Amino acid sequence: MIKHAVALFTVELSRKINKLRTGEAWESLLDAYYRWRRPLNPTEMVRALDSKGFEQIRSKYANPEDKKGWPKYVNAGHRLELAVKQARSLQLDRGKSLRILDIGSGPGYFLFVCKQLGHSVLGLDLDWPPMYAEMFEMMEMPRCLWRIEPFQPLPDLGGRFDFLTGFAVCFNSHGSDHVWGTKEWEYFLDDLENSVLSESGEICFELNPEPWGYYTPELREFFRRRGAQVEGKKISFKPRPGSETRGQGRRGRGAKPDTRFIARRS
Repeated sequence: MIKHAVALFTVELSRKINKLRTGEAWESLLDAYYRWRRPLNPTEMVRALDSKGFEQIRSKYANPEDKKGWPKYVNAGHRLELAVKQARSLQLDRGKSLRILDIGSGPGYFLFVCKQLGHSVLGLDLDWPPMYAEMFEMMEMPRCLWRIEPFQPLPDLGGRFDFLTGFAVCFNSHGSDHVWGTKEWEYFLDDLENSVLSESGEICFELNPEPWGYYTPELREFFRRRGAQVEGKKISFKPRPGSETRGQGRRGRGAKPDTRFIARRS
């Protein structure tokens, strides 16, 4: 009994020493500080949405028999909990206000959390299902309607962004016989770097799994050559420095944003 207790104590002590050595303890302390400094309560956010008319949207689109399709997003409490974790894991609860673009923004929960943190947000998605449009209107957030195609630039989004996200990415022809390879991704990332991201802009994508995994060995190596950090489904990186076209963008192309939509190709 005593030997077992001593062994457990030794393991725990070793773990704590290792956290101090690697800096993990400091990161845990910072996480706790920002949870206190920038509280995000999903329950309170659901109440805020209900006060804006979310109950009508929930009643209109709820479908208990469809647990995998888009009707599952009427479960605001659960989705907001996930969105809070995403925002905190990206450390968006720290530092200055950013311009954030979320590609495949869906019902907008992630951007709604970012908005609570003081960030300026924009969603980009298809014009389907109608619930998503109603959610963005209720949350008073702008959205760009646009279908991303391989080797086609994004529209003029009214400025550059400091942080670009995409969760459960589908714009890469996920689930089809034409899933993007290195050439499609290279064009897309070059376009983001040259015309969408700010000088210090960051990207975080989370891919959907294909039959062979999240990416082929060739594609994984391509991401790493561009300086990406590749961890499972997550791909994150800052744009490469020294781009000759960075900052020039595509001035004069596309419409300036209005209060709801920026461009449309869906």
